[in-house]
Amino acid sequence: MKRNRVTNFGQELRKGGVLWIPFIPLLLFALAFEILPMGYIIYSSVHTANGFGLQAYSQIINSKYYVISLRNSLLVSIAVGIIGLLIGTVGALALRSLSEAWREKLLTLVNMTSNFSGVPLAFAYIVLLGVNGLVTVLAKEKLGLDLYGAGFNLFSWTGIVLVYIYFTVPLAFMLMYPAVYSIREDIMEAAQIMGASRAYFWRRVGIPILLPAMLGSFTLLFANALGAYATAYALTSSNNSLVSITIANLVTGDIFPDPSLASALAVVMACFLAISIFINTKLKKSSGGTGL
Repeated sequence: MKRNRVTNFGQELRKGGVLWIPFIPLLLFALAFEILPMGYIIYSSVHTANGFGLQAYSQIINSKYYVISLRNSLLVSIAVGIIGLLIGTVGALALRSLSEAWREKLLTLVNMTSNFSGVPLAFAYIVLLGVNGLVTVLAKEKLGLDLYGAGFNLFSWTGIVLVYIYFTVPLAFMLMYPAVYSIREDIMEAAQIMGASRAYFWRRVGIPILLPAMLGSFTLLFANALGAYATAYALTSSNNSLVSITIANLVTGDIFPDPSLASALAVVMACFLAISIFINTKLKKSSGGTGL
């Protein structure tokens, strides 16, 4: 079976001829910036000062601190992925009802918003919703609403999720818009002519069509939130235990740097992503769609 795949691949290369030449730089970039770094991280995770071994992985499993950081990152990523996907899907559906001109303007705005993240985004939220932020002060003085007295805290897990949602929703919007736009109006009109209500149409037709794309989008949103670092670090420094912040501290720490342990944590993160992609693929196959 494996030999047949190699033979088929060789036949495709010969058939494409010079058309494969433009892909050579892409392959070189993938090798230089993805494959080789990942290989080095795996090598570093099992290579310590005492030689080769799985001591770093054992330390992760036996340390409550690292287990908690992994758990926190997974919970935050899952929550942000679900919330961002729901808001982005609803927004993409709402965009269908607008004119072509307004759709183009809003898509441009959403595309710009999706690139606003990192330290500038954290600073913007601190200016608006910090202890002395603009919105915080105005809500207290004009509306008599003390946000922090009511339990809100931008520098807590609530704040991290809120800030993550900001750059997750535009990405979910851009991912789901093509899938939503693929649901043609004539299908909806045909369902209405046959007596199907709007709720029945979306339950039996619309959502099953969108489900593969939603599963694929959730995987990307989950990976995006799991790997985010600069925003959370700028917002809470190292007060909240996230695996991305923990890895950075292990690499750049002046007192107890441990690159091997940092690499092991990175490999564990990659395994979580691989598992999510595997589950997503199985769910899409069971739903009968191809998704993204």
